[in-house]
Parts: sequence; structure tokens; C-alpha cells
Amino acid sequence: MNKKPFIFVTKYWRIIALILVLILFFVVTAVFMIDARKADVTPRQTDCVVLIDAGHGGVDGGVTGITSGVKESDLNLLYSAELAEKFETAGFYAVMTRSDKSGLYGLATRGFKMRDMLKRVEIMEESNPQIVVSIHMNKFRSTARKGAQVFYQKGDEESKKLADCIQAALNALTGKNYSALSGDFFICRNSECPSVIVECGFLSNKEEEMLLQQDEYRGEIVNSIFEGIMLYLYRYG
Repeated sequence: MNKKPFIFVTKYWRIIALILVLILFFVVTAVFMIDARKADVTPRQTDCVVLIDAGHGGVDGGVTGITSGVKESDLNLLYSAELAEKFETAGFYAVMTRSDKSGLYGLATRGFKMRDMLKRVEIMEESNPQIVVSIHMNKFRSTARKGAQVFYQKGDEESKKLADCIQAALNALTGKNYSALSGDFFICRNSECPSVIVECGFLSNKEEEMLLQQDEYRGEIVNSIFEGIMLYLYRYG
């Protein structure tokens, strides 16, 4: 009996199986290499540091809510922590000047405010950030005033670009048409990188005071700040 056709068919299927194994190997290898390349371009690989400064703290509570009496310092901490978490999740290094309700001045003796500010600058210098964002809540004599407002150091064009990007993102959320404002600010003045102060809203406005204490609204404000910074990095980074 002639067995050659059987042998030929067996060899044929062995060749097909070998080809399929090789194809599978190359597909798995290609997927692995693509994933590796994606990991190589994450922001964390660029050592991008964002410093987030929760304004006030300790005996310095900042401004208070017109109806609830909520302290600005407590809200600043909540907003800053959520913003830091958002940057960490995105692959950045996030540094907070304070992570609890305490101030940075040591003992609450004469000159504590300046010691607090100098400690923030020290943390900023040690962390060598690419961006500094100081989080605050606002207050105004007119209770009708509301909306988020961004500030930057007068004459600092790079910080103006950052402030404009964040202000645009916040305006899209609040429906306002505010422009970023310049001034003289200790934190911004002592920063070597683009730096801004974000006043997230007015505790002197009853409606906004309530909104600023809501988890959902906090998330929206934080997301807008994050989007503004990402827009800045995309355009100018």
C-alpha cells in the first residue's frame, strides 16, 4: 500500500501549525512592544511635577462662608487633594504644600503668617515643579459676585499663558467671561516656573457658597483646572 499521500498530508498540516504558531508569536510580540512604547511616553517618564498649594491652614482659616461659616482653608484642602489625585492618576508627580488642616508655621506666635509663606516657598524650591497652582476661595463686598477667577504675577508672560488657559476652562464651566488678572502675590513672585492662584468661587455669594461645599461641583471645578493646565502643556509645554 502506498503511504506517500498520508505522509504528505501530515507534513502539510505540520507546516500550517508551525506558521500559525509563528504568526501568534509575532502578534503577541507586537502588542507587547506597542504597550511598552505607550508606557515610555507617559508624563511620569518626563518627571513632570505639579505643585498644588492649599492656601491658609491652622489658625489662619482664610475667609468664611456668608451663611454656613465654612472655612476657606478646609475647602482649599479638599480641592487641592482632589486635584493632586487627578494629576497622579494621569501620571504626573503631584506635590502638596500641606496635606492636613494644620498650618506650616510651627507655633502660632508673632510672625506665623510669614513663616507659613516661607515654608511654602521652601517646599516649592525643594520639589522643583514645572507648574505651581495655589488653591483659594474668594470673598467680595458685593454678594452678587460669583464665579472662579485666576490670578498671575504681573509681568510674568508664561504664567499669564497658564492663567489664561485655566480661566478659559473655568469660564466654560461657570458661563462667565472673566479674564485672568495680574497682581503681586508672594507665592507667584517666588516661583521659578509658571504659577497661578485659582480662586474657585465666592463664599460671599450664598448660592456659590453652597455649591462650593458640594462634592459634585468640587469635582467639576477640579476637572476644569486640570483641563486648563493640560491645555497649557499642550500649547506651550
